[in-house]
Amino acid sequence: MATQKIAMGINLRQNKIEGSTAYGKYYPEVDTQKTLSLRGFAQHMTDHGSLYGRAIVEGVLLQITECLPELVAQGVPVQLGSLGTFYPTAEVKKDAAVLNVGAMDGLNPNDIVKAIHIRFLPDSTKLDNLCGPKFKDACTLELRNIISTQKVLVNGKEKNVTTLKPIATAVAEWKAQNGEGSITGGSTGGSDSGDGPTNEP
Repeated sequence: MATQKIAMGINLRQNKIEGSTAYGKYYPEVDTQKTLSLRGFAQHMTDHGSLYGRAIVEGVLLQITECLPELVAQGVPVQLGSLGTFYPTAEVKKDAAVLNVGAMDGLNPNDIVKAIHIRFLPDSTKLDNLCGPKFKDACTLELRNIISTQKVLVNGKEKNVTTLKPIATAVAEWKAQNGEGSITGGSTGGSDSGDGPTNEP
């Protein structure tokens, strides 16, 4: 069935690290939206013509969230069709690398492994390539805002505050300042910045 292709927003952030060769330049960041809950994802799948109702789809997804970590914890990579593969990797503790074969005698792996990470490797076959440049071809990109984050004191506590300025507004202001035209529309908005995507309730 035909679906409307919704654009992925791209914001630009200026490098403000003094001494960096990239100082003053702007770099792209994805304008990340609210994280879709599992229930919302199940509803999305149902709305896309699934033969099963939301409750059944959600039940299957819940089972995946339980079984997949269990298998990966046993060292079993799990491939989800053309999406890709979930697999484990080990992170070594600082200065805990094994020096030689002799040091392996009676070694407890917990003494050298700091963490086990669940990784995801997108499918890279010719038919279903979700890696890097190929996945970009599946996206429709649009420029949105210049994004800037700074620390401010709120009730005695430091808080990250992110300011968004529409790129069209910034360009118009720049042109006006440089005698290349007048300002046309746009405004500056602000929002609190978290550490990552916000989960949808």
